Amino acid sequence: MGRSFFNRAGVVLCAVLCAPLIVLSQTSPLEQSALSDLKALYLMAAKEGVPQVSLPQKIEYFSAKFLNKPYLGGALGEGAQSHFDNDPLYRFDAFDCTTYVETVMALALADSPSSFLEVLNRIRYQDGKISLFTRNHFTSLDWTPNAERLGYLRDFTNYLAVGKTMSLTTLIEKQKWYEKQAASMVKSTDLIAEKMQYIKEKTQNLPNAVVSLPYIEKSDLLQNPEMLLHFPAAGVINIVRKNWNVRDAIGTALDISHQGIFFERNGEIIFRHASFRKSSQYVVETPLLDYVRHNLSDPTFAGINVLSLMEHRR
Repeated sequence: MGRSFFNRAGVVLCAVLCAPLIVLSQTSPLEQSALSDLKALYLMAAKEGVPQVSLPQKIEYFSAKFLNKPYLGGALGEGAQSHFDNDPLYRFDAFDCTTYVETVMALALADSPSSFLEVLNRIRYQDGKISLFTRNHFTSLDWTPNAERLGYLRDFTNYLAVGKTMSLTTLIEKQKWYEKQAASMVKSTDLIAEKMQYIKEKTQNLPNAVVSLPYIEKSDLLQNPEMLLHFPAAGVINIVRKNWNVRDAIGTALDISHQGIFFERNGEIIFRHASFRKSSQYVVETPLLDYVRHNLSDPTFAGINVLSLMEHRR
């Protein structure tokens, strides 16, 4: 840790930042409400026989519970006692696209309130260790490989369009991203400048990484709708962006801008997601092909990356 950091903040900040990031016995009213909601969700699911149905059916069931819930960017954090992002570890009143996917997956994969939180933390954090610095911030670099290691998801894209998939190569600059995003990462209201500096110094030596992401071109999907017949029963769709000029704004290039849950219903692939469009900032569902058609004219929308939910997981 840099000497200048401790000179500014002194022993007091060291004591704060060296303490445990989460104190589970101290929760906010929002977290207490979320716990009540979680218990009610599993109680209702048990009454409706959900524990006995397949994993794709659980995905459909739980994802429907949050339709029309409002969109909220950065909805989750490391909990009320976090020294940085003190948004709740889980909630059910609002979502961004990723927290919606994570919440639905965890509800479907777990079988009780206690196992839900364990599964959710394993999805969101490396080795399930709750910290701003172990959170899987980057979808293609961190989040998907972590879910694949856990046996929760598998990239199915290449199986859907054999010999036709495209590959997008992206340079992810984590250090510059943390530097740019440090201000927005500190949501607790004390020692803000010192905490921002801590984030920058802790991440200053993170290496860049190159990611290759397979995807199905949007036009290819529309021209070959029979491809949908080979989709898994349920999973995650990532919206892939090409030539998306966000580096100056956020510190790094990105290859994925959005994600959502999909499942098959009556022979159709349904896409449920927390939409951030101005006209529909809430959880919505639409047939996947309709979503692609609606966004076809967007020059940066390249196509989709498809992840299959694994029924028999480790």
